[in-house]
Amino acid sequence: MLSLYIHIPFCVRKCAYCDFCSFPGKYSQMEAYCAALKQEIRLTAKQYAHMPVDTVFLGGGTPSVLPPELMKDVLTALHSCFTVLPGAEFTSEANPGTITDAWLDAVTAAGVNRLSIGVQAIQPHLMASLGRIHTFEQAQEALHMARNHGITNLNADAMFGLPGQTLLDYMATLDALAEQDVTHISAYSLIVEEGTPLASQIAQGAAVLPDEDTTADMLESGVDRLAALGYERYEISNFAKPGYACKHNLGYWRQKPYLGLGLAAASLLPPEKTEGDVCYIRRQNTDDMHQYVHLLSQNRLPVAEETPIRKREAMFETIMLGLRTVAGVGYDDFFSRYGTPLTAVYGDAIRTLTAQGLLQPAQGVQKRLALTRRGLALQNTAMMAFMPSKQP
Repeated sequence: MLSLYIHIPFCVRKCAYCDFCSFPGKYSQMEAYCAALKQEIRLTAKQYAHMPVDTVFLGGGTPSVLPPELMKDVLTALHSCFTVLPGAEFTSEANPGTITDAWLDAVTAAGVNRLSIGVQAIQPHLMASLGRIHTFEQAQEALHMARNHGITNLNADAMFGLPGQTLLDYMATLDALAEQDVTHISAYSLIVEEGTPLASQIAQGAAVLPDEDTTADMLESGVDRLAALGYERYEISNFAKPGYACKHNLGYWRQKPYLGLGLAAASLLPPEKTEGDVCYIRRQNTDDMHQYVHLLSQNRLPVAEETPIRKREAMFETIMLGLRTVAGVGYDDFFSRYGTPLTAVYGDAIRTLTAQGLLQPAQGVQKRLALTRRGLALQNTAMMAFMPSKQP
């Protein structure tokens, strides 16, 4: 099985915290970009069309700013080149205020059955501080429109640790999203990336982040509130009603093969032939718009970098990604994949972190390596013990 990611790099305005590959307002480039994207779909399908697709994710940028006719053309090309299985999870990101009935008609006709809407907060002053362009009322309207088009699998994003945000603000946001009866909530801590407008504002004292204790309270209280509201935590930042965990993202955390299409898109693919201890190939497309369009106009793939991932690094990534999830990593699964017992590679780290209360004791026939709730809160710290440099 293969997962597909398609990058739509256009947006109305770049948020203050955003360091993704996205371009505000460059609508004149949309037609040329989509023509190049369709060509990449056709060229790539020659190699991977034999793999059935069970999840698709349209990300950005803001896919909902793409005109319906262009979106329809891209998704028609996708279906003509790849076998998207009936019932596949087909997600698109969208922002309130950019969703239209015509756009929803186009994407639902092409199979989109899950929408992920960026809400982040319900307080106007917090959304303004992030550079968001919508109101919570527009987010409510977007959810209503989606349901009217038959999309009932709905995710809403929420963020905590924002400048000027209080614990009560964050709890109110979670309560408001639950009242909208969304099936999934992604609750992320703000990460301030270098070079973003928000980073400059913080450096200049124009924006002040909550202190570490307050942010930690938001994390812990948010987990409890979401559980009380009926959302099960299945990954550090992701919570779902039973049966609604995001299959596409679970694929990332389980190292399932995925193909990224579009500007700056990343892929994780099986090697074309057995080569030593190479487990898979990581591929990265160019993030230069001009180069992307130019290469595809010459029937050349826009790949900027390919990196073979060998066994030692692959094993660490299995742990790093798997321990983001509540289910963790199965001992038998690890051995089946690598032919090496998990304890033979990471025995010292497992013993140390279990003694520190960060790892759950391995129990039962189907033993799993999984972080405790405290371990999930300190995941970066826990992962240091598994670093390849720390292993014999």
